[in-house]
Amino acid sequence: MSSAGAEASEVTLGQSGEPETAGDLKPPGSGRQPKDFWKQSGRAQAKVNLSLKVLGKRADGYHELFGLMARLDLADEITVSPSDSSGDILTYRGLEPGSFDNGFTGTSNLALRAVRLYRQLTGWPPQSVAIDLVKKIPLGSGLGGGSSDAAAVLRLLNQSELMAPERLAAVAVSLGGDVPFFLEDGPLRLAGGIGELLRPYRGKLPGRWLLLINPGFHLSTAVVFKQLGLTTWESSSNSLFSVEGIEGCSGDDRTPELGENDLFRPASELRPELLKISRLLTRLIPAPLAAGLSGSGPTFWALFREDFEAEEAQANFERLIGNGSVFGSGWWLRVTTIA
Repeated sequence: MSSAGAEASEVTLGQSGEPETAGDLKPPGSGRQPKDFWKQSGRAQAKVNLSLKVLGKRADGYHELFGLMARLDLADEITVSPSDSSGDILTYRGLEPGSFDNGFTGTSNLALRAVRLYRQLTGWPPQSVAIDLVKKIPLGSGLGGGSSDAAAVLRLLNQSELMAPERLAAVAVSLGGDVPFFLEDGPLRLAGGIGELLRPYRGKLPGRWLLLINPGFHLSTAVVFKQLGLTTWESSSNSLFSVEGIEGCSGDDRTPELGENDLFRPASELRPELLKISRLLTRLIPAPLAAGLSGSGPTFWALFREDFEAEEAQANFERLIGNGSVFGSGWWLRVTTIA
């Protein structure tokens, strides 16, 4: 899950919205600082949660999770370059201007926090950084855009490997539970813990094309978890979803139920429109192989075997919702692939 909060080099907020210090993260001294900092660009891919179980709430306020995450071809485009400004800055383009809330470019932005934390721990880069972001992943959508942007910044800054991979992953999880996923290669991962325990998924999916459906409003991850209402640890008796078991997971012996998401109930309690979308998905033609809510929402995904099936379903769904007649305008639909 993505998270929001104060500057990561001082205090970070996890999925529960409660503070977490950066702890004992220290410069590893595993690389040599390059002589110059130059402009670098990369992609920050979206994700969907094909399955998500919430196992319980820990004493520190974090929620233990187990599920299957998929990386998508849909991606933000991000560039970091040296700046003469007195501080790090972020500018953005893409999507509709109204889709960015007033705090998007502020100090709590995950990409800016990633720069400051990396600099604090390595001394690099020595000067201010300008981040240029072409935003293609909607904000607050359950698609991990903010976490992916932060991971992309960490990757770009770590080109000279000042941090070893395991240290970079520790920095990533201090920014948010989803961020380590975006540092990994490969399209599918089983995720446990708060999202930082990751193993390749070697099972076979029935398809790889997705129709993404976003109704045009935001949902706060922290608010959805709060609505879930867990106050004590509730461990799962099903070994399939054992948090401890993921460390030894081979990746092909645990197959989460596609479309299962324990956050659907609290999300739909906050926004009943999600129930309507769920019912509309049952009327999709062609019928998807599986469908569900991604993360804390509000984006739904529908899985298809072929791209033309997903495109036909998009056209039919657009006819179902009409011109905003279902519950307003602002819908965002995209066909993409697991990549």
